Amino acid sequence: MEKDQTLKNAMNEWARVTEDPEMLMTYEVNQEFQVDETLTLKKAEKQGKKRAIKRVALRMLQKGMDNQTISELTELTEEEIEQIRK
Repeated sequence: MEKDQTLKNAMNEWARVTEDPEMLMTYEVNQEFQVDETLTLKKAEKQGKKRAIKRVALRMLQKGMDNQTISELTELTEEEIEQIRK
């Protein structure tokens, strides 16, 4: 029952928004902003994870582990590991 009311409210709000061109444009711009923000956050998160993995790989190198083992454990390519080694 509560879901029905939520859906009804959403449909009413959409009808209200689409009747006003300025309101619709504002809504669309807001949606684009939210999508851009989400993509930016996901990209930053991915970059952060990659940096963390590279720090772990550096410590593995410092402990004397070979590139192949490090690659298997971190999923970094051997080329990426060589870049870290430098």
